[in-house]
Amino acid sequence: MTEKPIKPFEKKISKMSFEDAMMRLEEIVEILSSQKINLDSMIELHEEGTALKEHCTKRLEEAKMKIETIKN
Repeated sequence: MTEKPIKPFEKKISKMSFEDAMMRLEEIVEILSSQKINLDSMIELHEEGTALKEHCTKRLEEAKMKIETIKN
């Protein structure tokens, strides 16, 4: 099985706070909504946006688990 190469933004995202990741995701949405970029750039931004969404979801799940631990 071949491992997929790590994209440059993936390392950066893994170190981002939830808030920073959300701000970058909002920037990407604005750029994609403007439709003033080429297809290759759109694809790259979509991939970065997907990685940001996954990162934010993971961070929220971690926070939820911590809260549940504290409550119990």
